[in-house]
Amino acid sequence: MKLSLTVGPLQEGRELKSLMKNELRLSVSLIRTLKAASGIYVNGKPVFTDYRVKTGDEVLLIITEPAADFPPEQGSLTILYEDEDLLAVAKPQGLIVHPSHSRLNGTLANYVLAYILDSGGESCHLINRLDRDTGGVVLFSKSAYVKSLMTGSITVKEYLAVVCGRPKADSGIIEQPIRRAREGDMLRIVAPDGDYSRTDYELIDSAGGLSLLRLRLHTGRTHQIRVHLSYLGCPILGDRLYGTEESRSVSEKEDTNMQQLHARKLVFTHPFSGKSIELCSEPAWEILAKFKQ
Repeated sequence: MKLSLTVGPLQEGRELKSLMKNELRLSVSLIRTLKAASGIYVNGKPVFTDYRVKTGDEVLLIITEPAADFPPEQGSLTILYEDEDLLAVAKPQGLIVHPSHSRLNGTLANYVLAYILDSGGESCHLINRLDRDTGGVVLFSKSAYVKSLMTGSITVKEYLAVVCGRPKADSGIIEQPIRRAREGDMLRIVAPDGDYSRTDYELIDSAGGLSLLRLRLHTGRTHQIRVHLSYLGCPILGDRLYGTEESRSVSEKEDTNMQQLHARKLVFTHPFSGKSIELCSEPAWEILAKFKQ
């Protein structure tokens, strides 16, 4: 990947490192990588980051994209959005998002990497993550540079959930801190010494002892929605980890073995155009037929 900049009069005399951090929005780690790879040029000649630029200088940065640490794999993708920098897909329930040390194949990232390589790209990087049993919008960048620019760019994360029971209020804000139940444990709990967490909810409809909720995340703690809804007394249908004995019984009755939680909407600010982009993916749950929407 190549980035270029023509130095203007107002930038005269500044260190190149300052332009790289501010005008080109490079992270400290990426600047360090460029220095080590001798990928910094002014007027066609390699320079150091303390070089003081002059009006008319042509700055060129050559960023070598690191190879992915997992293999590409052909797989089915439902593409929601694509441009030269970003790719968004609809993840089905039951599919792991990203490889791990114990599993290198059969994940969404394997499929996305194969697609990007086949399209002439070099790599893929996750912008947002979902649990295995949560479906919905997942966004990838096609370079480490663009991933760094996406920090803080997501403005809306909206979910749908089918829960057991009905909230006491038809809408509300759950602000309860969350932490691990024990060190090294996957289970999360609400606890006073946890990290600040906020989830907004709105009741769409209730039927047959179940409720359909619209939720919006303001923080991104692991299992946040699942923990907060369990705390509210309305565990997600099919959630085996945070469900109650009663909700597990209802899940079995409804023949639901995966949590009914879906990342329906993602809104982000594009790092180059500055435009707000809205992506939507609707769940394919049969149980939605119970509710008015």
